Amino acid sequence: MKVFYDRSDSQSLLFLYIFVLPVSFILTCYFYCLHRISYWKRCGVQQLQRTDIVFGDFKNGILFRTAPGFHLGEIYRTAPQDAPYVGFYIFHKPCLLLRDPEIIKQILIRDFDNFSDRHFAGPQQKDSIGMRNLFGLKNPAWKYLRSKITPTLTRGKLKQMLPLMMETTQPMMEYLKNECVNDNIKVFDAQEINYKYTADLIANVALGTKTDSFKYPDSDYSKSLMEFFHGFKRMVALVTVFFMPELVEMIGSPMLFDSTFIRKVFWSAVESREKNGFKRGDYIDSIIQLKNGEKNSTYRLEGDNLLFQSGTFFSGFESSSTTASFTLMELAKKKEYQDRAREDIKKAIDKHGWTFEAFNDMKYLDQCIAEGVRLHPSVSTIDRYTLQDYKIPDTNIIIEKGTPIYISLYGLHGDPKFFDEPEVFNPDRFSEDQKISDAYIPFGAGPRMCVGMKVGQLHVKVVLSMILSEYDVHQNPEEIYKLDSRSTFTAAANGINIEFKKFIK
Repeated sequence: MKVFYDRSDSQSLLFLYIFVLPVSFILTCYFYCLHRISYWKRCGVQQLQRTDIVFGDFKNGILFRTAPGFHLGEIYRTAPQDAPYVGFYIFHKPCLLLRDPEIIKQILIRDFDNFSDRHFAGPQQKDSIGMRNLFGLKNPAWKYLRSKITPTLTRGKLKQMLPLMMETTQPMMEYLKNECVNDNIKVFDAQEINYKYTADLIANVALGTKTDSFKYPDSDYSKSLMEFFHGFKRMVALVTVFFMPELVEMIGSPMLFDSTFIRKVFWSAVESREKNGFKRGDYIDSIIQLKNGEKNSTYRLEGDNLLFQSGTFFSGFESSSTTASFTLMELAKKKEYQDRAREDIKKAIDKHGWTFEAFNDMKYLDQCIAEGVRLHPSVSTIDRYTLQDYKIPDTNIIIEKGTPIYISLYGLHGDPKFFDEPEVFNPDRFSEDQKISDAYIPFGAGPRMCVGMKVGQLHVKVVLSMILSEYDVHQNPEEIYKLDSRSTFTAAANGINIEFKKFIK
């Protein structure tokens, strides 16, 4: 029996498989993507124009073409000027960027209960030195931990930490002195100097041990901390946990910073301190007190949970290091402000010596630091997570449960609606007779405001006062720094080169 096939049927099948099905699949994906990136329009919220069908509005940030935090500022500036908020997309995930200080206060303060969690690191947080502490922890564990950590950062505790901060400046000042000995003038990378000081400060305050990253830059500890500050893997991890935490849940801990070495140093310090009973006024003393205190099932202060609390100092001191670097850069460009800051420092030291009271008395230096962090916010993105559907007051807009909420400090702090000549460094805008705009929130706002604000400010004042009391610094105002496009935190790609000139006494 012979079977005959119709050649036209086989050609039709071939056409179906080669052309019709792939085209249908592509068109289906295309219209699905269009539907996804029209979410905010369907909700009645203004959204950006020209949204990429694959990357959404965050393409340059995801591909490290622009520093991710700065890119969020560009989204802020691209939005219509009168928009109190604007919808945007990270890939196809709908996110809301807040632009109005009143709505920001409403969400961060008055309606805090619905926005008590950060979007940072996602709902299922992996073990990490940077997540499972006050910065990233979710409620109710966050609320319990806050009640335990706040007493470890009181004025009295800061007074105990100050001698350790001052002690840590010795290797830095010795390094500057030795480098300037021949020609009296030398160009330094202020960012790298601050990173090294900060590495030693973390060791001294948070890990209970002394290090010298200036004399021994190739030590295991120094290399580990420089990897923490500069390492590409950590930078990828930061972009992920801030903007795409779902990837952390999918891939897991391998993409996060490896804290094995830090863990070893931390537990060695804790065990040694417990054995000899010695107290030195550092954070290890507080950790041991927490370890031996009353336990609570909400968040058990034991094991690696204790290590994670020292992690608060890692990111906290890193951000204050950034503030010190960029504020010094601005003062190096403006001799008038630098001289006023130096006179402020000298007056306080002459009156009180190098004491806690002296640093509290450096009011003009406070203004310089406040202006430095306005122009160069070290942690430039504030994020929240909507726990339940939320109706924006006086509107019909509903923010659905699970929607990420973002606030851009590059956007707010650079907005001429809130700051006159926002691109100009002017410490006088923070003088006592000036009203500070509600748009100025470098440490956040509400119950989740940065708990380490005071210790960070003290860190910056110690570094700047020590340097300015011995060196005149200069940088050409026309020299342009470039942000590190890989870094979610503010960092200069090629450092911050400043000329140091030793005072002849």
